[in-house]
Amino acid sequence: MTGKIVNTNFSYITQKLEDVGLAVQWETTVGDDRENLLLAFTLAGQRADAVIVNGGLGPTVDDLSQEIAAKAAGVELALNEGWLGTMEEFFRKRSRVMPPNNKKQAMLPTTAEVIDNPIGTACGFALDIGRARFFFTPGVPRELRRMLEEQIIPRLLAKSGLQAAIHLKRFHSYGLGESHVDQLLTGVEELAADGSVKLGFRAHYPQLETKLTVRGKDMDDIRRKLAPVETEVRKRMGNFIMAEDEQTLESVILAELTKRQGSLAIVETFTGGLITSRLAPIPGAEKLVRRGIVSRDLGEIYAGVGLDGRPPAGELTRETAEAVAQAARRRTGATHALAVLIDLDDGPDRIDFGGTICLAIATADGTESRKSRILGGREWVRLGASEMGLDCLRRQLQGLPVYERIDFEKT
Repeated sequence: MTGKIVNTNFSYITQKLEDVGLAVQWETTVGDDRENLLLAFTLAGQRADAVIVNGGLGPTVDDLSQEIAAKAAGVELALNEGWLGTMEEFFRKRSRVMPPNNKKQAMLPTTAEVIDNPIGTACGFALDIGRARFFFTPGVPRELRRMLEEQIIPRLLAKSGLQAAIHLKRFHSYGLGESHVDQLLTGVEELAADGSVKLGFRAHYPQLETKLTVRGKDMDDIRRKLAPVETEVRKRMGNFIMAEDEQTLESVILAELTKRQGSLAIVETFTGGLITSRLAPIPGAEKLVRRGIVSRDLGEIYAGVGLDGRPPAGELTRETAEAVAQAARRRTGATHALAVLIDLDDGPDRIDFGGTICLAIATADGTESRKSRILGGREWVRLGASEMGLDCLRRQLQGLPVYERIDFEKT
């Protein structure tokens, strides 16, 4: 309630519900106050068919969800022996003694349906308040997410009467804005004549997620409906699709390098090592990423890759980026070297504040490069330059044009 904590759980819940075709109509944030919680539960039970309550299931005195849920439903709290045993086993397996106050988490409304939590001590539960079915979930994000996906969403789909067989197809792209892609994909939903395919978007700069939500009798029915639509999406979005479903841009790049028994050196200015840090945590990256060279000073970059002399004065050029990438590949022995050099504008008071990006990819067969200008604040430039560098590397590895004009650059 102070604004110091961002409610990411609400964002996750709404996105997951939207993915399966369930619309959220109301959202209420309320503090740990008995009167306010009771009022919130009562109002929610009057205006909704289903309500998800997140948080307030812990063992401390300010965790009030069970108590107020029982009061709102007009029932008593009682010790649930089954969940108490589950919690005791949870602690025993970890060679720990359960603190006495954890017993509070097994005190549930007498009419509650227990919703299992296999990775925590706070069980979820469901009960009716007013005309709504309430689903109470723990505030710990990983516990909420598992409970929501495995147990609550199936219950909501059954309650809604919607077809339970549902599939979400996702395309991850860079370089095209949401409105541009919406225009490009006009009419694709109609390729499924029965209206079973819904198109949606989730923008999180610098990437855009394009979603196809498909309903059917079973997965064979879903695949049949989805096939012509996803084929058309790939055709219309073309080379801008970087990855699909659970893939990421980084995982696609490392998979392409692995196929070639390749390796990579990275040179970055201004990004603070963002490109290298995106690749490094992925399993197997330690065998592929030879070196990451990071500096704000181009002279230090020259020294780091073994280039003699001083960098050329004046405007940053593609030729400079090409020379840096070639030198980095020679020095590290990597099969591929990516250089992303950024010349940031002098100050944020400029109307056209932004940055010039020169990037190059060097291999044994030659060097490809591009120059671009992105407008916006420092973080916008940093994120955009990092994404552009990785996407151009992905394109080079897949034999695609390194340069295609994007919506985020200024000519």
